[in-house]
Formats: sequence, structure tokens, C-alpha cells
Amino acid sequence: MQTKAEKYLIKVISKILKSFKNPALTINLGAGKSKVVEEALIKENLKFIEDRCDIDDSFIDENYVRNCYSCPLENMKDISSNKYDLAFANFVFEHIDNPQKAISEIFRILKKNGKLVISLSNPQAPEFILAKYTPTSFHQLFRKKEHDSAHPVTYSYKSIENLKKIFKKNSFKLIEEKRFAFTYGYLYRFFIINYLSLVYDKILEILNLKKFKSHVVLVFKKE
Repeated sequence: MQTKAEKYLIKVISKILKSFKNPALTINLGAGKSKVVEEALIKENLKFIEDRCDIDDSFIDENYVRNCYSCPLENMKDISSNKYDLAFANFVFEHIDNPQKAISEIFRILKKNGKLVISLSNPQAPEFILAKYTPTSFHQLFRKKEHDSAHPVTYSYKSIENLKKIFKKNSFKLIEEKRFAFTYGYLYRFFIINYLSLVYDKILEILNLKKFKSHVVLVFKKE
């Protein structure tokens, strides 16, 4: 099930790409083999040139792909500085051990006024407090069999507010923040619990309890 945050991330990226007269040079951080974001953008007839970066192999054979780098986001030494118009990371920061180093590297490779769009989990949401202290094999129970294996999470940024402070310290300006309640997305396969999760999500949305909402999209500009 596609998350609300992923849909919103795509919406923001689409808006940014439309602001360019020529195809923007983008980089998908922590790309893996996923093409979800790119396929959605192509459906809108948007033009872009993409590099991809992941600690594992991120190569995909597509016309819009230029380079694929195998390296951690904390040390993208093979990637030139001041290079990209736009970078994005779709639920990647949960797995990064050192957010400070990753953010410093992202700042380095972006052009001046370059944009960064990220979707990520809120560690203060109750379901992710539980997830932090449960094994990866338990997380896999909540994923469909045909999906890739669940990956270990660290939540090294500790909280969304703390992460925003790290970005600010590294001369990034926050230009948008959007939060979503989405426990149903993890529990929809489980009878009764799925209905309870819908009610829970609705309550969070009505009361706008940001601290407990599961997913977040943050948009930054390199100053």
C-alpha cells in the first residue's frame, strides 16, 4: 500500500520539476531498485535526468538514469560537489546511522538553492516506538510476501524536531513540513485491528496531534 507521505513526496517533487525550463538533474538517495517515484513523474510527462545512490546496487536500465553510485549517504565521495538541482529520499533516513554526516554530504552535492525532499517515519509515534525495540523479522510480518525484506531501522535522528535542528545547523532552510497518520497502512491486513487503526488515524487527524502522526514529509532548500 502506497503511503500518504510517499504520494505527497511525489507531488512536491513534481511541483519542483515543473519550475525548471530544462530537465533538472536529480539524485535519488537510498534508491535501491525502486522506480515508484520516477514512474509517477513520467506519467505526468515530466522530464528529468537522474543519478541514483545506495549502499547496495541501485542500477536500473532506464533512459532517464545517468549514473548509479554504490556508497553510503554519509560518504558520497565519488559524487561531485554543487551538482544537483534536486535530491530526494523516500523513507531512507530511518536506516542512516549518522544523520549529521549524511546531511553534510547532501549539502555538498546540491547546487546553491537546490531542493531536498524527504519522507520519513516519526520515531515518537507509538507504532515506531514499538518498532524500534522489535526485531526486523517481526517487521516482516506486516509486509506482503512479494515485497522486499524489511530493513533494520535505527531512528538515529531521535525525533523530527531534532532532525530539523541538524538540517538548520548545516545551512538548510525548511520550506515545508507535512505530517500524516497512517497506522492503517501497516495493519490493514489484520481483521478488526485494521478498523481500530482507521479510527485511531482519524482521531489524530481531527485533533491534529502532530507528535503522534506516523509519517512526515520535509522539504528543504540549500542556503
